[in-house]
Amino acid sequence: MDFQKLKHLLAVVEHGTFSRAADKVNLSQPALSRSIQALEAELGLPLLDRGTRQVRLTPYGACVAERARRMRYEEAELRRELKTLAGGESGTLSIGLSPTPASLLLAPFLAHMASHHPQVRVAAELGATAALVDLLRAERIDAMVCDARMLYGAADIETRPLAALRAGMVCRKRHPILAHRRPTIDHIRQYPVASSTLSPEVALRLAETLGPAGAPEQMVTVRCENLEPLVRLALTTDTLLLGVICVTRAEQRAGHLVEVPLPPDPQRQGHYVLARLAGRSPLKAQDALYTFTQQCWNDFAAFRPRQPRPAPATRRPPGSPARRA
Repeated sequence: MDFQKLKHLLAVVEHGTFSRAADKVNLSQPALSRSIQALEAELGLPLLDRGTRQVRLTPYGACVAERARRMRYEEAELRRELKTLAGGESGTLSIGLSPTPASLLLAPFLAHMASHHPQVRVAAELGATAALVDLLRAERIDAMVCDARMLYGAADIETRPLAALRAGMVCRKRHPILAHRRPTIDHIRQYPVASSTLSPEVALRLAETLGPAGAPEQMVTVRCENLEPLVRLALTTDTLLLGVICVTRAEQRAGHLVEVPLPPDPQRQGHYVLARLAGRSPLKAQDALYTFTQQCWNDFAAFRPRQPRPAPATRRPPGSPARRA
């Protein structure tokens, strides 16, 4: 059934005469009359009583007109919804965030969406990258921010790299380990070490700079995919927190947490990506995630913590012999 013919029927009903209806739909009166006749022939029923000056609906016509009004309304709603979806003003966005991106992005991104896209329904899934990949492939999330190294060779996933983030270890201010100018793995293993799941690259770099005992599977004693309780643990105990340094930038700026001076390694970095299924047409709301993340990530990568002050040297009493190295 041609929806255009149904619109012509509604025009005749709503404007009362064929002449006025023809003007509204930009047709000649004979062309409009032929359209209505074709609809009646298609349905096999008379839709209009034409015996009076003003055209009236037959009972069949009233039934058809009622359904046609609903169809016209649904068409208008469909166009409106598609327009708002295309403009990023509505729709649903389901995102996945691995532990470090969740700690860095979740709260500010939700605030951004509430302020700039209040009609978009946002859902967030938090977890390890491997679990998020399964959700993405099952189409339970639209996009994710996660560890890049775990997506190598995934031809069905499109990725966009983000700036690398320096990894290391932090502790509370005045932690005993800060008395050592360059702590070794033996110094570190005197204390609990907390971390979320680290990328294989960061794990490899730690093992290379600290020795085999510095590999996370050997060194980490507390593991959790939610970084918030791990940060609290580092603030209130002697636990050392291992991971991306900028996660605790607020606590470091306030002087509550300090970076542990591990042996320097410029390659000890976390690499993250924005990812979604390849070949899919993204909604405008996904673009909001991509744009916001890339803007924020450059600030995260630029973060440089204050260096801890070295412990003051012990002054020797006059005349006492120098301590041997």
